[in-house]
Amino acid sequence: MKKIAALMLLAALALAGASAAYEFGSSGVTFTWAPMDPLYQEGRAYPFADNVAFRYMIAPENTEYLPTDILVSDNTLNDGKGGYKRLSFRDPDTGNNTYWNLKAAVNAGLFRFAWEDRLALEMYLHGGLNTVFGAYGGVDVLGFDGFYGAGVSFDVYDIVTFRFGFHHFSGHWGDEALNDFYSRNSNSDYSALTEYTRNNSWLFGISIKPVRYFRVYAELDLPQHVGWIRPAAHVPADTIKNTSEESPDANKPLSGYIYEQEGLSGRNNNDYPSSYKAMRIGLGAELEIPVPTVGLAYLAFDMQLHQDGKINLDTLEYEKDRPWDMEYTVALGLSLQERPDMPEVALEIAYHDGRFPLLNYFFQHTRYFSAGIILTI
Repeated sequence: MKKIAALMLLAALALAGASAAYEFGSSGVTFTWAPMDPLYQEGRAYPFADNVAFRYMIAPENTEYLPTDILVSDNTLNDGKGGYKRLSFRDPDTGNNTYWNLKAAVNAGLFRFAWEDRLALEMYLHGGLNTVFGAYGGVDVLGFDGFYGAGVSFDVYDIVTFRFGFHHFSGHWGDEALNDFYSRNSNSDYSALTEYTRNNSWLFGISIKPVRYFRVYAELDLPQHVGWIRPAAHVPADTIKNTSEESPDANKPLSGYIYEQEGLSGRNNNDYPSSYKAMRIGLGAELEIPVPTVGLAYLAFDMQLHQDGKINLDTLEYEKDRPWDMEYTVALGLSLQERPDMPEVALEIAYHDGRFPLLNYFFQHTRYFSAGIILTI
């Protein structure tokens, strides 16, 4: 409930529209308490961008790309050391290859100080909910995600913008998928279900707009030294359990604790190299073309690199020569926006190759085309 209340507050602030600017004498310094155009813009093609989206997704008629499994732990695997395996909650069916993706999120700027058109400093809040339903049969919900964060953005001459803050990711299995899973696997041998969580990460971003209608950006999502990460196999060796100093578990490695919750208490990640931090790197580029009396047409590209791809989920071992997981999205859209300081509505088609756009299905490679409506507040 706290997450939902915070997101409602973000939406209320973003939709308030009363972003009056106050000038301090003749210094050229202004203060805006809730600007409608945050300094740092989310990547248009990034699947987890903080915007409102309603998309229809079509995957190839190939069961390899369809999410029908849940990742579980099993302490009988790997000669009793334990490991992960996939158990299905429904039979793969090439006819069940369409989905609805609904996302409600905002990226809200707060308390901006600006000096003419040269420098600007702004606090931001962002966050939202993301879910995917099957567009077939009973339209079952496959899962839902929560994400939020806060920090500061700094802009130089409307060309370079930096962002620094914290970021939270958490995945949840859908109730209907779980009902099917438990009905199907009542006699299966497994220890626990896994989940995907990054609570919390440091978020660094840079956006460069050398000309008016083109920009590139890069982001780094770096899990904090003290925090929560799931599944246990993704936990860096030096990550410490998030607890009070008075707790008997204070300053203890996190991986053993999460493995214990997953029923794999004999596991640890002590042999992971110090270079492994479970990082996520995002890279992107966007090109806009003005369309008279309409708005903007845009072409956007986003690539996501996940360091946790170096972990072999079959053996739960770090593999030096194993590549990072890579995914990319290409989007083509038409923005219907009257003014830059107003919410943007866009019609968009896109192609995605990589992880399924629900956090708990990080292990599921997919490809799909999508068409939808995007609202950026």
